[in-house]
Amino acid sequence: MKNSLKVAKWEFKRNMTNKSFLISVFMTPIIIILFSFLPSMISGGSTSSGMASLLNARLLPGIVSGSIFLSVLLTGMLIFQSASQEKKEKVAEIILSSMEPYELMQGKIIGYFLLGVSQVFIWLFCALPFLAWKLGLDILKYLILPKTIVLIFIALLGYFLFAALLVGLGATVEDVTSSSNFQGTIMMLPFSFSLFILPVLEEPNGMAATIGSYIPFTATGTLIFRLSLLEVWPWEQIIGSICLLLLTSWICMKVAGKIFKVGILMYGKNASPREIWKWMRA
Repeated sequence: MKNSLKVAKWEFKRNMTNKSFLISVFMTPIIIILFSFLPSMISGGSTSSGMASLLNARLLPGIVSGSIFLSVLLTGMLIFQSASQEKKEKVAEIILSSMEPYELMQGKIIGYFLLGVSQVFIWLFCALPFLAWKLGLDILKYLILPKTIVLIFIALLGYFLFAALLVGLGATVEDVTSSSNFQGTIMMLPFSFSLFILPVLEEPNGMAATIGSYIPFTATGTLIFRLSLLEVWPWEQIIGSICLLLLTSWICMKVAGKIFKVGILMYGKNASPREIWKWMRA
């Protein structure tokens, strides 16, 4: 665990001193705020009371957990790039001379988790005071709720699921730009929840929304979006989805560890689906 924490600390420092990352972190809340209030600016600011009525106890927790899930998607791509870049530059060989592959993988997941948490805190620190001032809402009153904790927990489960998936996948790619159709398809899994956005909007308790809540790779996004629209939560479905996410995250961690162990030291080509399957069964 000591080596994993060293890797986590290094990944965190490396990204927090990256200019492009810092620019994107601080620009994101500014862009969101501008687009959120553009209609009221155009109409002379008469819609703020209407918006205040929408940002209630249901939507604000959803916005916070949605920010966490957005961070999950962004850091997921970063962890994929990190693994594939270290493999391409043969840095992994040097690092693995002093630690186990699983420690390196674990350190990356922890490091990018801390990075994502910092990212969300910066977003909320920039956005929430502005929302409180603009809309005249006691935002903390709506955020410090048990439901907010549940939504954040769901978002964090999504992070560990996709982080394990993408760090393992990154070790199978020789170069990010040369990933195969198979790897490209796997990379799109974190965004697969978008298939259920329209059904959830139309009927949050409908069959399609329920199905999306039980598919591990769509459950996080679907649940966050769905629960933000519901006044009465279907707790049986939520508990079932959380249990499924916990099990899938654990399986993905184990499988990713096997793939990462072999893939990070393989050079010259992208791993084929057959090779990846062989590593998973080893």
